[in-house]
Amino acid sequence: MYSIIQLFIRHGGLLTLVVLEVLCFFLITSYNDPQRQISSASWLKYSGTVLNWKSGWLDYLSLKDENIRLRVENARLQTQIANSRLIEVPFQDTLVRKVLADTLEQKVIRPEYVLVGARVISNTIGARDNWMIINRGKLDGVRPNSGVITRSGVAGVVRQVSSHFALVMSVLHHQTKVSAALKGHDYFGSLVWEGGNPQYMSLSDIPYHVPVQPKDTVVVSNYSLLFPEGHLAGIVDTAYRMAGSNFLYIRVKLSQNPANIGDVYVVTNRYAEQINQLQQAVKHE
Repeated sequence: MYSIIQLFIRHGGLLTLVVLEVLCFFLITSYNDPQRQISSASWLKYSGTVLNWKSGWLDYLSLKDENIRLRVENARLQTQIANSRLIEVPFQDTLVRKVLADTLEQKVIRPEYVLVGARVISNTIGARDNWMIINRGKLDGVRPNSGVITRSGVAGVVRQVSSHFALVMSVLHHQTKVSAALKGHDYFGSLVWEGGNPQYMSLSDIPYHVPVQPKDTVVVSNYSLLFPEGHLAGIVDTAYRMAGSNFLYIRVKLSQNPANIGDVYVVTNRYAEQINQLQQAVKHE
């Protein structure tokens, strides 16, 4: 209380002047039409500027929440796309019709994917074996041996998972093999990185008689358990028959630059574990 009194004693004249100025301004603009119109116009102009500035700051501060919402929505849409593949079903032994797998009367085992949006927080491209870390883990439904993709390509495979993070084996790793196919051809092979330029991988096991041309599209094959069938992987850069071999050497330029990966989707195939168990059972017979 003593401090407040001292404040008024020291600055009483200035405070009185400010109060009187505000009071006079109020009286002038309230009881004089010209001044009231000028005041209203000025207030509208400057208040609009201030409110616009405030709105801009609020929008900026809410960008993080908006980005999270968009990632969740994108993951939902990508899941729908991955699960909406059409399959061909023989009809009366003479026709072939295309129907959604879920409309068949008999059970059809097909990939069923769940995609979780994530953000890459660490990424290497210069080593022989490269890794990424993403900001999703067990509590988000991520588990080992799940594929990781972007909207425009493939990124890697989850190897280890903690509660909130996951370690991803990049496509730029000698153990990473992506089952890929040439769009428009009934042939598939393994897409692997041989080192060197991080934007290129090689597609193996394609017979030499297949008419592969530069700019042909390379997609994930229907034999992949990690990535959605038909998802874009890259574009053919060069293709030629290797000396003394029955196969082509195909150099593929990745559609997703591994050095520029931000938002990703972790792909979980609900049937992958069952299929793996069957494959392991056959190996042990």
